[in-house]
Amino acid sequence: MVSLTIIHKRSKTGKILNVQVTGCEETDVCEFKRGEKYNYDVSFESLKDTETLKTVIHGIIGGVALPFPVQNPNACEHSAIECPLQSGQTYNYGYEIEVRRAYPALQANVKWELKDDNNEDVVCVLIPVKVV
Repeated sequence: MVSLTIIHKRSKTGKILNVQVTGCEETDVCEFKRGEKYNYDVSFESLKDTETLKTVIHGIIGGVALPFPVQNPNACEHSAIECPLQSGQTYNYGYEIEVRRAYPALQANVKWELKDDNNEDVVCVLIPVKVV
C-alpha cells in the first residue's frame, strides 16, 4: 500500500476517512506511466458548511511547490459532490489524472487539496509519485 501522507487528517473544516489512488495499492511510491490515466478518490466528512469546494494540486520538486494545472477546479461541478456542503455529512470526491507523454520522468510529491470558500483545506494529502 502506498504511503499517502494525510497532511490534515482532521482540519477545522474536514476529516479524511479514506484515500485511494489506482495503481498504488502495493507500493511505497505511485508509479505513473506517461500516456495513461489514474483515479484519485477521497472520502471525507465536512466539519463546516461551505458553499464552494475548489481542487488545488501542486507538484513538490526539490522542496519547491509548483502549481499543477487543473482543468476543472470547481469540485462541485466536476465530481459527485453537490454544493453547498453541510457540516457532519460525508462526501466522496473523485478525479481522473492524465499523465501526459510530454511530462518529464521524475520523482516528486503531489500535494492534493480541496479548499472551502475561505480558502481553508478541507482535504490535504501528499502522494509520493514517480513518473516513468
